[in-house]
Amino acid sequence: MTRHVAFLSRLFLIWSAINGIVAIAVFAFAIAAASLALSSGAERPGTEVAAVVTAATLTVLSLAAATWTWVHYLCGRGLSERSPRARTLGIVLGLFNLILFPFGTALGGYALWVLLNDHVRNTFEHRALNNEQRAMSSD
Repeated sequence: MTRHVAFLSRLFLIWSAINGIVAIAVFAFAIAAASLALSSGAERPGTEVAAVVTAATLTVLSLAAATWTWVHYLCGRGLSERSPRARTLGIVLGLFNLILFPFGTALGGYALWVLLNDHVRNTFEHRALNNEQRAMSSD
């Protein structure tokens, strides 16, 4: 199962990169909508309002995608280091990814299958105990 955790870590990093590309693309559309709002004249009344609403909505979506990118990146890095917090985060992200059909569903299902495995749980718990023992011995 160790290979599955390493593979899942890479999948989270790839998913993070894909979401990062989406965040950049959506932000580019938000900039385009904002420029429409600034350049619309009196010949089309109401255009600037629609463009401002669109720009604001796309900016919020871009920030959400950027946050999603960052969280997946942290999880992928943590899983590669066998961090117990990353396992918990991976389970939570796996649950949220289940609703993102089709790729998120596959990633979420695989993440839950790997991270809820007893052997993987014991590995991460053992790592947490070792970290606590090192922290106590250094004090």
